Amino acid sequence: MDRKGIAILVAAFAIFLALPWVSKKLYPPLPVRTNSVPTLITNGAVVTTPTTPQLNGINPLPGVAVPSVRPAGPEEIFVLTNARARFVFTSHGGGVKRVELLAYKAFAGRKPASGASNSPIVLNHDTAPPLLSLRDNAPLDGDGEFQFQPEGNGLRAIKDLPGGLRITREFHPGTNDYLLSAVVRIENRTTNTLLLPAREWAIGTATPMNSHDKGDAIGVDWYNGSSSSQGLGWVSSPGFLCIPSSARQEFTAGESNVVWAGVHSQFFALITVPDRPAERTVGHRVLLPPPTAAMVKGDPLAVAQPIGVQTTMQYPATTLNAGQTLEQRFSIYAGPKEYFGLSRLQPELDRVMGYGWFGFFAKPLLLGMNLLHSSISLPYGWCIVVITFLIKSIFWPLTAVSTRSMKRMAELGPQLQAIRDKYKEDPAKLNEKTLQFMRESGYNPVAGCLPMIVQIPVFIGFFTMIRSAIELRGASFIWCADLSMADTIYIVPGLGFIPLIGVPDVGLPINLMPLFYVATALWQTHLTPPSPQMDPMQQKMMRWLPLMFLALFYNYPAGLTLYWTVQNLLSILQTKLTKTKARAVVPATPVRPVRANRR
Repeated sequence: MDRKGIAILVAAFAIFLALPWVSKKLYPPLPVRTNSVPTLITNGAVVTTPTTPQLNGINPLPGVAVPSVRPAGPEEIFVLTNARARFVFTSHGGGVKRVELLAYKAFAGRKPASGASNSPIVLNHDTAPPLLSLRDNAPLDGDGEFQFQPEGNGLRAIKDLPGGLRITREFHPGTNDYLLSAVVRIENRTTNTLLLPAREWAIGTATPMNSHDKGDAIGVDWYNGSSSSQGLGWVSSPGFLCIPSSARQEFTAGESNVVWAGVHSQFFALITVPDRPAERTVGHRVLLPPPTAAMVKGDPLAVAQPIGVQTTMQYPATTLNAGQTLEQRFSIYAGPKEYFGLSRLQPELDRVMGYGWFGFFAKPLLLGMNLLHSSISLPYGWCIVVITFLIKSIFWPLTAVSTRSMKRMAELGPQLQAIRDKYKEDPAKLNEKTLQFMRESGYNPVAGCLPMIVQIPVFIGFFTMIRSAIELRGASFIWCADLSMADTIYIVPGLGFIPLIGVPDVGLPINLMPLFYVATALWQTHLTPPSPQMDPMQQKMMRWLPLMFLALFYNYPAGLTLYWTVQNLLSILQTKLTKTKARAVVPATPVRPVRANRR
C-alpha cells in the first residue's frame, strides 16, 4: 500500500474512533426521568419533601465534620449463602464485608504456587469498607457498631444513635443468582426536624482476582440512563515503553443522573443500582495490604503492591421531620462479567462489558463462540481458531482485492520510480504523470484500502470480545492452561531486568504464543510486497516492525495471541494463493537528455 493508501486508512480509522465523541456532542444524553426525591414515611404514610434543606428552625445533627472511626468492639460476622455466592456481613459498619463467588477460583485452569491461595474469587476485599456503609459520615453511623437480627431469609442491621435517629439496613440475597436486595431506613424518632448531612454510600472496592493480578483491568463504571462510561488508569505502571506515567488517583462523574455505578476487574463486577439516581459517583485509588515475606517466598510472582479502587455513591443533604423515615432501596450485582447473564438485567447492566461501538460485532462473535462450544463440545481454544477461519473466509474476496493491489503496485514499482526520477524537480507534474500512469495501467490505490477498512470493526470487535470473555478463564489449549492469561511455561531466573515487557524481578517468563505470533508476523511482512514509494530504510523498518509488538504483547492473554497467530497464518496462505491478473504494463517514458539552446 502506498503512502496515500496508508493516509486514507489512518484517517478513516481516526474518524471511526471519533464518532462516539462527535455523537455525544451532537446528541447529548437526555436527563433520566426518575424520581429524584427521597421517599419519606410519616406514621406509615409516604410523603415527599424537597431535597434542598431549609436551615431555619432545623436542628442539624451534631458533629457533622467528625470523621468516622474504626469500631472498638469485637467484630461479629454473619453469612448468607445461595447457590451462587456467599455474602459475608460485618457488625463493623453494618454492611457487606465481602462476597465470595462459589463457582470461580482465584486461579483458574492451573495449580497456584505453594504460597498462593486458590480460594473462591472474593469481591470487596476484607480490607475494604463494608458495602452500603457510610464513608466519613460519623453522625449517621455513630461508632459504627451495628446489631444484626434475622429477617426472613435475610438479615437486618440496626443502629440507634444518641440524637434520636435509628438507621436500619435489610439485606436479602436472590435464590439462584448474584443479586442482593437492600433497604436502608433512617428514622427520626425525635419530636424535632433534623437536617441529615450529605450521604456517601460505599458501593464496593475493586480488588485483584488473585495474588498475580496487577490490576491492569480494574476500573469504575457508571450509567446515566442513556450512555455508560468507564474510568480506568488506576494501576501504577512504568507507562508506554518505560516512559514514566502517574497513576490516576480519583474519578468523579455524574450530575444527579447516576442510574447505577460499580467497579470491575477483568472478569468480575460489583454494581449497585439505587431506586433513584445518585448525585454523583466517586472512585478513589487505594493501596491494599502487600503480601508478607513468607507469602512472597512461597509465591515469587505475587504482586508487591496490590491496588484497588474504592467507590462511593453520593446523595445531597435533606431534612427529616419528626416521626419521618427516609427509605432507600438498592439492588446489588456481585458476580462475573458474563454478557448473556447481564443482558437480562436492567437497567442495561451489560454495559459493564465495555464493548462500546464494537458491541455490534463483539456480541454475535461471543454468541458464535459459545454456540460452537455448547453444541458440539468444541474447546474454547479451537472455537477461536474456527471463528477466525470463518471470518477470514467471509472476507476472503475483499482481502484478495487488497492483496492483488499490493502485488500490482510492486509490479509497477520500476515504472513509478522512473517517473519520480524524471519529474522530481516538479511536484505538480510528478503527481499528474503518476495519476495518468495509474489510470493507463489499471491500478486503483483505493481498491487496496477500502477492503481493509471494512474489516477493521470486525477485527476490533473480536479483539474486544476475547479480552473480556470470562468463558476463556480456565479454558486450555494445547500447552496453554488458561487462555485468559499469558501462557508462561517456564521462568528463567536472573533475567528479570527487562522492564520493557513488564516481567517480574524473579525472572523472565517464557511465553510461547507471543513468540509464534511475532514469527508469523515477520513471515507475513517479508511476503508482503513493499510500497515502491518507500525508501529502502522505511521498507526495512516495516519488515521488522513486528519485533516491537513482541515487547507490547508479550504478557497479553494467550487467547488474544492465539487469535492474532491464526489470523497471520491465514493471511500468509491467502498471500501465497492470490495471484494478480495479467495486464499490460504501460512502459515508462524514457528520460530524454535536455539540450542547451543554441543561438
